[in-house]
Amino acid sequence: MKLPPALLGILLWFNVGLAAESSKVLEALIIKQDLKDSSAEIQLLGPSGEPRQTSTNKIKLSSGDNSISWKGRRARFEINASVDPELALRMFPAEPEALRQIAEITDALHLETMDKGRLVTRMPSELVPNMALWDQTSKLVTKKDILGTPLAINFIFTSCRNARMCPASTQAMKNLSDLLDKDASLATVRLLSITFDPENDSPGVLKAYADGYQINPQRHRFLTGDPGQIKDLMKHYGILTVRDDGTIVHNAALIIVSAEGRIVRRKEGAVFDATEVAQIFTQMLAPARK
Repeated sequence: MKLPPALLGILLWFNVGLAAESSKVLEALIIKQDLKDSSAEIQLLGPSGEPRQTSTNKIKLSSGDNSISWKGRRARFEINASVDPELALRMFPAEPEALRQIAEITDALHLETMDKGRLVTRMPSELVPNMALWDQTSKLVTKKDILGTPLAINFIFTSCRNARMCPASTQAMKNLSDLLDKDASLATVRLLSITFDPENDSPGVLKAYADGYQINPQRHRFLTGDPGQIKDLMKHYGILTVRDDGTIVHNAALIIVSAEGRIVRRKEGAVFDATEVAQIFTQMLAPARK
């Protein structure tokens, strides 16, 4: 069977990209999850999803993955075999239907990116592109899931060492979220932070990162997924990166989007005035409250 290009890319990402530090990458059904012990009982799966054996194995979960509900789900992850029980790293959902949906959207977005050429970056009044990414709870999020509410989008990566970039940007989003929480009329506003280091920022890594900032997951989602799709999303949102000296050098921006999915405003820089952005949302929602 010939695989769609994007689905083939996802499989290569799991089996090559995730194995940068280890050659042991597994796909398994999570049978049980022990929250107290931060562990899971798994049944290993073959390439077609069939059980490799009737017996089960035990793996250790990171703090981020342990706070995600994995029981009864298929997942693909890298194993650190130097500890006992073995530690699961970079765990991603691997349900076939979700992977199919991601591949379909990734392919379509890439074709759109190629068609736009140099004019790929979206300007105010243009619609945001489609997407299919996992949030920090490992839930799949698509464009249709974010329509209907105003939102702000930025890009970060969790291992950023420049205090004035990603950490400052995440803190600015946290400040905005706290401010929005104080105004009931802004209850529908949502925030999205997309990682541009999806090879390392799995849902569990993002969960631990968000928890470290005491992020409200009902308002603020951190997204990760297929590297090719994220690369195209960055082009559409005008985010540029260069890998240098073991880190990612990048620009930063906050993209404010209407409930209809149109870009309203773009604010350059890692940080922003939360009060000013909250006022923009107040103005956007004013007609709906009359």
